[in-house]
Order: sequence, then structure tokens, then C-alpha cells
Amino acid sequence: MRDVDERAAYHVPSHAYDLTERGRKQAEITGAWLREKYPKVHVRYVSYYKRAKDTMAIMFPGEEVYEDPRLAEAQRGIYNTMTRKQVEARFPEELERKEKEGLYHYRPLGGESSPDIELRIESFLSTLTRDCRGKTVVIVVHGHWLILFQRVIHHFSIEEAMARYHGGVVPNASVTEYRGTYDDDGEPYLKLTTPQPIVPWEGKL
Repeated sequence: MRDVDERAAYHVPSHAYDLTERGRKQAEITGAWLREKYPKVHVRYVSYYKRAKDTMAIMFPGEEVYEDPRLAEAQRGIYNTMTRKQVEARFPEELERKEKEGLYHYRPLGGESSPDIELRIESFLSTLTRDCRGKTVVIVVHGHWLILFQRVIHHFSIEEAMARYHGGVVPNASVTEYRGTYDDDGEPYLKLTTPQPIVPWEGKL
């Protein structure tokens, strides 16, 4: 796993990273687990990131998949292509602005803030409500995206969202399960059925 500066200096953009061999094995085990538990999956969504698409292809080979840009990880703008030292030299005010505004609110040059991502998530949830009611759906997404997805779903605070972010990403190829249900007013909502992510490959690699 590369750190932030290594990723910025790497010649391949973040969205084009390949899966590691370990990542491929994780996807194989998780895919087998999903296919056994859910023999009938109606819809599959994935971000346009290569590693996400490859994960989905390993888990559900030959199946139809919808690529949706709203599922992409946070766009970090200059931090995707510049190391911290480069940012300090060329855009010192950006570091000051990031410190002042805080991670949740900060929108890097050429990038997105967390509220920007939440707008994408809200839009995607509208699509699920419109097109996927009563269907089994598998979505391959990214760690920061999932944290903000859960903030939107569960209405927890900004402070809790950032604590989850700093506390560590969700394990690769893990499963977070929701079931569609209705509240007392008949409105649809997603209910979390797995308080902790399920990691089918744990102890097997």
C-alpha cells in the first residue's frame, strides 16, 4: 500500500491502479461467499476505477454490470498528482486553508469536499429507490465513499464520520449488508444488517 506522497508521485493515476495479487484472491473468496449467499443478484453497480471494476469482474464473472461515476472515490485534486512538499512549495495557502476548514469541508484545488461526494451519494440513492426496489443489488465502492454513504443513511455527525475516516478504512473486499424496508409512514429506507463488515477472506490468506 502506497502512502499519500507515493501515490501522488506514482506514474499511474489513482483510478487506473491494478489490483494486487492479494486483492485478486480477496475478491475471489468474497465473490464465492456472495454467490453462495445470494444466488440471484439482480443488479450490479461499480465505480469506474479499474481496481473496482476488476474486483466486480472477479466476483461475478460474465455478468452484466453498470458502471456509475457517482460511486467514485473522493477526487483529491492536486493531492492526486503532487506530494506534500510540492504543494508546500507551489500552494502553501492550500495547506493553511485545509487546516482552517477541516477535512470534511475542505475542497482541494481540482477536487471535491465531503459534501460534494454526499451529493453524488444522494443522487445514487434516488436511483436505487427508483430502479431497484425489491431487488438484490451488489455495489463495489471505496472506503471514503462508504463512510459518507453511511453518514447519509444513518445521519451521524460530521465528527463521527471523520473519526471513522481517521480510524482506518473498511477492509478490502469486505461486505457491508443492508436490507430495504419501510418506516412507520411507509417510506423506504435501508437498514444495516451487519454492524461490522463481513470479511469472508479473513484467516484464509
